Amino acid sequence: MTEQTTAGATNEGGVFEDILEVLWAPAAVFERSRNRGAGMYMLVLTLVIVGLLVATKSLIQPYVDANFDLQLIKMAEQGRKMPAEAVESGRRIGGYFLYATWAFTAVFAGLIGGVLTWLGAKVAGAAMPIGRAIFVATLATVPRVLGILATAIQGAVLDTSNVTSLFAASVGPARFVDPAKVDNVVLTLLATFDLFGLWNLAITALGVSVIARVSRGAGWMASFIALAISLLFSLIPAALF
Repeated sequence: MTEQTTAGATNEGGVFEDILEVLWAPAAVFERSRNRGAGMYMLVLTLVIVGLLVATKSLIQPYVDANFDLQLIKMAEQGRKMPAEAVESGRRIGGYFLYATWAFTAVFAGLIGGVLTWLGAKVAGAAMPIGRAIFVATLATVPRVLGILATAIQGAVLDTSNVTSLFAASVGPARFVDPAKVDNVVLTLLATFDLFGLWNLAITALGVSVIARVSRGAGWMASFIALAISLLFSLIPAALF
């Protein structure tokens, strides 16, 4: 009994180790950490993201400003032009909101994504406790950290004087369209299927498969169902606004 316990403890990785290794060996991470809570992972990921944002703010800011300018264009097209005297304050508030959303990615995506993962798993016949689904969704946000880093790297090595929105930093199809001329629904769809979004999808699928002890196919089905529900909630406001 003692030898088995020691072996189990030896195989269990730390929080930082799990966060790194989930990028290339998610099944192993979920297997050894299946009974852990999500809270410490949310805390560590939030601290990492905040540190990254503080360190790279000057590199990311051109994309943030361009994204606000895009919103001004879209609003003007809909007859909701922002008064000139409100533009700068709106830019500042919009920037704060975007940075806050990024900072708490692990919390928001972990909790909301956990509920969606739980629903997707239930529909796919891979029922699991909601706490385990939140754990899976939290670790599945790790590629999003790399997405922020990728934006900062592009800000450092590319000419950002002519960027048109955050989509210009996308590692996916949204990068290759003019966001001012494309419908919001199409933009939302294109932005969903970037490298880091697909990475998130894969980690979720493998996490459900391991935690719920179901086939990989059932895990992928649960992950796609969760994505479909998330897209539905994203596309409705995109279509309206």
